[in-house]
Amino acid sequence: MMVAGFACSSNKVEIRGIVSGGAEKTLTLERLDVNRTTVTDSIIIKKDDSFSFKTKLDEAELFVVKTQAGDLINLLLSPGDDINLKTSHDSFGTGYQLEGSDESEGIRSLVYHLNQTRHELDSLLLVVDSIEDPENPQMDLIRSAYAQTIIKQKRFTIKYLVEHMTSLSSVYALYQRYDEQNLILGSESDLQYFKTVADSLEQIYPNSSLTKSLRADIQQREAAYQEAMHLNQLLDMADEESGFLELSIPDREGVEISLSALRGKVIMVTFWASRSAESINALLQFQSTYKKYHSSGFEIYAVSLDNNKIDWISAIDFNEFEWINVSELSFPESRASLLYNVSALPTTFLINREGDIVAKNLFGRTLDTWLDNLI
Repeated sequence: MMVAGFACSSNKVEIRGIVSGGAEKTLTLERLDVNRTTVTDSIIIKKDDSFSFKTKLDEAELFVVKTQAGDLINLLLSPGDDINLKTSHDSFGTGYQLEGSDESEGIRSLVYHLNQTRHELDSLLLVVDSIEDPENPQMDLIRSAYAQTIIKQKRFTIKYLVEHMTSLSSVYALYQRYDEQNLILGSESDLQYFKTVADSLEQIYPNSSLTKSLRADIQQREAAYQEAMHLNQLLDMADEESGFLELSIPDREGVEISLSALRGKVIMVTFWASRSAESINALLQFQSTYKKYHSSGFEIYAVSLDNNKIDWISAIDFNEFEWINVSELSFPESRASLLYNVSALPTTFLINREGDIVAKNLFGRTLDTWLDNLI
């Protein structure tokens, strides 16, 4: 279903109607974007319960008519629309009749179905509250009914999207929620529906603000999912048994060396890079300390933030760094540096035999003093 209003020569729009029992109460007209609303007009309902909003549009947009109590009616307005609403103040937003816009009627059907779903879910939760014994066999039946209600609502929404893929009302369907926290299409896999709708609408309404907002929101959601995935990967690297944040990084031969394999030693995790003269100078100072304490159980685990293997190995060989040298060769995308929150080079962490990080950025005599006490 396409939005016919784009072809209309007039950009005037009128929303009028009757709100029974609403005399002298306030209504606002608000423009609805993907993530925010903007008030465009406010009126007082007349003594005969009638009201009227008039505005101008250059393209189809989502709007809400809202009461002071926060009840609202969702509309998809197109240039030239003349919409007639009939409702009551008590049932505003949940029970209303609409004429003059097939697109807004589609949104009304979405709202009506979701309200039914919410009522079913609330009823099931009331039954749960009435059952004192959590082991009651009836609980399994209620859980199953609750899950089936969720599934039916999601199927209804997806069916609407499939049947209205070329309608801007599909944008509204994408963002329907059970409550403030939970979208109907809120899982990571549901992002495919957002992309499909965006791809379709960009062919028909490439300049629509709704289409552009949808695409921008998709990009933000993808970035958020990627960040969450990355964070989970970093958390997986944490070794709960050892107490420190686990690293497992390849050495120059491609053999992965894990930090936990050094358990029982005093370890200095050092972040450096072949391009950083300051960090190389620091590592050169560590050489005498390493020779002094290595045989007593001291080890250096040097993580290079490089992306060029030749540069990394050349720096190791030229400076004769004989400790454990590893690198992800993925700079600036280093998981290790993110995990240890490295913001400058060099950065070091001293780990005792029990696996606890006990100090950071120790050099020279201060480092030797610490090692004298730990080894």
